[in-house]
Amino acid sequence: MKPITNIGECLISTAERDYFFKPSLKAMAVLGSPVEIVQIYAELHGSEVRALLDKVGAKSTALQEYALDVIHSPVFGRKILQHAMNVLCACCEDDVSRLIGEWKSGTHGLVYVRGTLPYPDIITIARFLMMHGVIGCCPLDVPANKSAGSYSSEFQAVEYISIARTAFGLSRQDAENLTMTEFQQLIKSQQPQKKSRHFTDDEYDRIMAEYEQSRLSEG
Repeated sequence: MKPITNIGECLISTAERDYFFKPSLKAMAVLGSPVEIVQIYAELHGSEVRALLDKVGAKSTALQEYALDVIHSPVFGRKILQHAMNVLCACCEDDVSRLIGEWKSGTHGLVYVRGTLPYPDIITIARFLMMHGVIGCCPLDVPANKSAGSYSSEFQAVEYISIARTAFGLSRQDAENLTMTEFQQLIKSQQPQKKSRHFTDDEYDRIMAEYEQSRLSEG
């Protein structure tokens, strides 16, 4: 299947097989509760790192150096990697453990055994999937009295699925399979188009005819 990257689909090929990913509303719901989905998105994009840096920004140099050591420790990286792995698992119908690796018990606790993909690539792909699955990449016309950059602490995937079914007459399966970008495209298709700044040929001819008629009447 050829992926449509503009709506968030992604295809990763190895020597053995292809892996197809789609950040559908159903896949997003698998990640956790509405609050957890937003937390995963935020942490994948470094919200915890930024929060820690903000806290120590005006503190002593020693505290800043300690904070940087914490940020570069495996604790931060492990959590982000785990989120990314969960996202890829949720967005693919096949077992992706050979692609993304897995966690195994070792003498010092859980140890990450890498798969085909380097872990930075896993995180990058997860961010791409979450962008299309949660935020959406189709800009909508926002009313003047609404905020375009409003923030919500929850992502109600089930509600979006219900809206898609009732508003667009989709089956449950089709609605669940939408990415947020696709959902926004459906919404945009129902919005009235902004009027062009330029006259069409018919409008120009009509205006000129009315002008000529009024000029003759005055004469």
